[in-house]
Amino acid sequence: MAGVDCPASAAHGNPLNTASLPHVVLDSASMRADLLPLCDKHYRAMEPCVAPFNADYSIDFFRCTDKFCGRCFGERVGYVTPRRGEPPIVSANQPRCEMHGRPMFIISVDRQRILKIRYACAEPGCTETMSMG
Repeated sequence: MAGVDCPASAAHGNPLNTASLPHVVLDSASMRADLLPLCDKHYRAMEPCVAPFNADYSIDFFRCTDKFCGRCFGERVGYVTPRRGEPPIVSANQPRCEMHGRPMFIISVDRQRILKIRYACAEPGCTETMSMG
């Protein structure tokens, strides 16, 4: 992803280019940073990233750390696989926080109990969680 600043990008052969990124991040204070989501496809940790939105703003999101996985989690859309020039396809069964209405992300997977998945709200300070499986 050209123009995207992710800590592990250099490990994937993509040099970090933070000089060209705007200094203002859109909704950066409203995305929780105390938990890292897990990818919803294969449950690997995701990394925080910043992508330019326009000349004045950037958008923060999480991207899967697997080299060939394109899954991302954004606080407004939930889990998506971005495609250049296309709007994100939002899953109808994406869990949402009952209190805030925001997409929830995967925080743990218990493989001992027939793949029980635990989700948390993306709202900072929210303690709402839910389990599926």
